[in-house]
Amino acid sequence: MEIRDKRKEERERKQRLKMFNALATVSSLAAMIVFDFLLAYYGGDWLDAYFETGDHTFRLAGISLAIVTIFLTFFKLVYSVMQDEDE
Repeated sequence: MEIRDKRKEERERKQRLKMFNALATVSSLAAMIVFDFLLAYYGGDWLDAYFETGDHTFRLAGISLAIVTIFLTFFKLVYSVMQDEDE
């Protein structure tokens, strides 16, 4: 009986840790999305003004890079969750 209780407690502890890990990951993703797009937009705008391109070249490049970064981060998150379920 005692072994079963220990196993149950261990499973519950692991589930809580997974939940907190997911919460931390999602909240950091939200912050990353906001900061990535703001940095890409205003940083690209500044680079366009500095190099006098005038046609939003650096702004579009920065936003494209932010989109790729966010996609890869979501992919890594989904992949790591799938790996956890396999264990």
